[in-house]
Amino acid sequence: MDSKYSLSNLRDIAIPEPPPLWPPAPGTIILLVFVFLAVCYAALLCYRHWKQNAYRRAGLLLLQDAVTKHDMAITLKRVAMAAFSREEVASLYGEEWIAFLNNSCNRCNFSPSFISGEEKRASRDERDIAALWIKHHISHQPGAG
Repeated sequence: MDSKYSLSNLRDIAIPEPPPLWPPAPGTIILLVFVFLAVCYAALLCYRHWKQNAYRRAGLLLLQDAVTKHDMAITLKRVAMAAFSREEVASLYGEEWIAFLNNSCNRCNFSPSFISGEEKRASRDERDIAALWIKHHISHQPGAG
């Protein structure tokens, strides 16, 4: 006597098939396209930033080879002419040059002794402040770093 409520009438639970991964839903496709475009745009911005700062990397390499204050001043002038207009930078010297360097980088504080004794060997502090200026100066020229 098997009743309809007996354990012998139990059957396994029917589990449905999992949904297929392909083709994805339209919303998923839109999201993937948006993510792809965002990644491409971010890569483009990074590349442009890297390219715009090529003169800074070149200036830091030149600064490594600079031995005297005169060599450092030439390197800084070359970097400044790459970042700012030639008319704005080329004629600067002496106190005006020091003021320009200090005004274009808030983190730098060049002293007047930086331009004195051009053939003297550059100190570590002077080399560090020149590198800081190359890395962090603010150019107001459109398209420059």
